[in-house]
Amino acid sequence: MRKYLLLLSAACFLSAAAFGQGRDCFAEIKQDPNKAGTVFYMYNHDDIPAFAKPPRGYKAFYISHYGRHGARNHTSEADFDAMKRLMDTASERGKLTARGKDLKARFDKIYPILHGCASDLCDRGFEQQYKIAHNMYRNYPRLFRGKAKIDAVSTTVPRCILTMSAFTDQMLRENPGLTIYKQASNSTMSYLNPFSLYNKDVKPTDEGYNNKSAYWQKDFQALCKRLLTPEKVFAPLLTDLSLLDEVWDPLHLERAFYAITASLQCNGLVNDNLWEFIPYEEQCMLHECYNFRFYASKGADTLYQKGRQWAFVWTTMQDFIDKADEDLATGNYAARLRFGHDIIVMSLLALLDIDGYNIPAGSIEDVKNVFRAYDFPMSLNVQFVFYKNRAGDVLMRMMYNERDMALPIADCGTPYYYRWDDLRAFALKRIDVAHSIIASTQAPPKLK
Repeated sequence: MRKYLLLLSAACFLSAAAFGQGRDCFAEIKQDPNKAGTVFYMYNHDDIPAFAKPPRGYKAFYISHYGRHGARNHTSEADFDAMKRLMDTASERGKLTARGKDLKARFDKIYPILHGCASDLCDRGFEQQYKIAHNMYRNYPRLFRGKAKIDAVSTTVPRCILTMSAFTDQMLRENPGLTIYKQASNSTMSYLNPFSLYNKDVKPTDEGYNNKSAYWQKDFQALCKRLLTPEKVFAPLLTDLSLLDEVWDPLHLERAFYAITASLQCNGLVNDNLWEFIPYEEQCMLHECYNFRFYASKGADTLYQKGRQWAFVWTTMQDFIDKADEDLATGNYAARLRFGHDIIVMSLLALLDIDGYNIPAGSIEDVKNVFRAYDFPMSLNVQFVFYKNRAGDVLMRMMYNERDMALPIADCGTPYYYRWDDLRAFALKRIDVAHSIIASTQAPPKLK
């Protein structure tokens, strides 16, 4: 009993503190520089706690899931090429310091691995999905007996399609008799990526997460100019900083080097990391800038559009509800698997008003105290696991990255377990809030 209480306390701490206040992001980055890379952070499979046991008599019978694609490379070929030009030009002109020569030698080994592979799913991304699928099968073997049916859908982005295939391939290794339907189609994009124009609510200047018309973009660019100091990164590497302007804008070069460095943790073919070339203080400033961008775009967003951006994710939550209603009535599917992107889950947790995540920031400077983008790692996933007893009463629990997550409604008397009818009613009310936000706000004006 004491062991169970300790495990439960640990799980409570993880769920409450994961997005809550009381954490110092800069201290966490000092312990683990990879956290400076925000959403490039890697899913941790090594310390998953035991989850809370269901009430007596309840057994799992259905799972509804949304998962981010696995670990990937940085998305910009231009960034890879700009750093290569800088290193090559400095070397040809004898402008590299000893430290710069060290970086060039190491980057020359990394560049061929990255060149031409921007955005690609990495080997570690495949491995992540194999592990998550294995854990799901191991934790809920009753769901996946015999010819149980699984529905799997992905956005049309290649890394997401490959992620879906990796996950379902592992499920078939666990039980070759499973019946798995897979689809990657524009017909499902309205809820798999509700920030795309496939969602009828989205206007052209709403689309995506880094839209240049977004109200927060000017503040993001200003924050980068105010907080970042390219000289701190490049002065130890170059004897002539005028090379920076010759190759590209210094600020762009710093941001390119940062993004490349942050992404290396995702690629198992790269046996190196370059954080030592970015001073700790600058790591923190880079994190603060990009952390702000994710918060303003897909977090609680109290600073700009009163939640308009996260509100679009109502379509994803509605799909959870509709598919659960159908499957609970028919028993056709053991699991619904959805594969997409981190920003959908950021907004989903805001829509569900998860305590500690949907905390408003009072200012740009306050964002880092209420939101940490590294809490949304590669291969993050949400699992709604459904349980029922012989009387047919249905409970559910929400798992975030395979860890229990507390919801802002009354549990059934057992921590982390909620009556499906209660969560369904709460989610529908929050969807109504999302509709109201969209109706009462305007898309950003198109930049001229």
